[in-house]
Amino acid sequence: MWSFKMLQYVIICLVGDNMFIISNNGNKKLSKIDIHDIFVVADFDRTITTGSSEATFSLFSLSGLYGSEYEFERSLVHDYYRPIELDARLPYQEKFELMRDWALESYGLMLKYKVRESDIENIVREKKLLELRSGVVEFINNLNKLGIPLIINSAGIGNFIECILRLNNCYSDNIFISANFLEFKDDVIVDSIKDIIHSMNKYDIKLSDVVKTAIKDRKMAIIIGDQLSDLNMDHKLPNNSNITFGFLEANIRKNEELFRERFDVVLKDNEGFESIEKLLRLK
Repeated sequence: MWSFKMLQYVIICLVGDNMFIISNNGNKKLSKIDIHDIFVVADFDRTITTGSSEATFSLFSLSGLYGSEYEFERSLVHDYYRPIELDARLPYQEKFELMRDWALESYGLMLKYKVRESDIENIVREKKLLELRSGVVEFINNLNKLGIPLIINSAGIGNFIECILRLNNCYSDNIFISANFLEFKDDVIVDSIKDIIHSMNKYDIKLSDVVKTAIKDRKMAIIIGDQLSDLNMDHKLPNNSNITFGFLEANIRKNEELFRERFDVVLKDNEGFESIEKLLRLK
């Protein structure tokens, strides 16, 4: 049930089939958008991909290419940690440590079952475990046409992110990916990740000189994610302000009020990037 405070706080917009909720502050920010002053920072898993897609850390285990034991071990780990990830009210430090443990255990399973680099494209093409959110290819291509940098800041596997973008012909020079990139020797994974990225430490984004140059004269970051922790992605960005978009598709009843309080725009009901593109006036 909405409180009187919440009714004052939001503007609910229905445009055709689009449904998004804009805070009063978000509405003011959107009215001042200048496409020459923005850059985009977006999460990947269940942000650029649909809410029903699998996380990239799960793709090898769910592919059927490594046997049922891997899938079973992954399910035990996933079923324990996923509800914790979705609990927006869990104390920060407790959640931080648990999400780090989840990432390390999932990475350990990849090493244990010796996943192969040659399987990545096949998994993306054939297994239908990942699906890009509606409108995202057009959104990314429009960013490229307008010269707007896109930083994909993910706690997932960068190899899969690159692969699906290339297969959808939207991996362009304006895209910069910060994620866990697997390394391989003779096609088999090797232990190379020392500082694993998980959902709670994406604020510690490492920006190359190329990225810093691309965004140095742009004053506003567009932050897009599906978890409250994604709001911290601007922590080390040299911008003056931001506009935040949150896809709310999990634990809706439990998390909706927090999303409305923290995000400038909340997108519901399997909303796509078409709404973000309209609100940012990219066309």
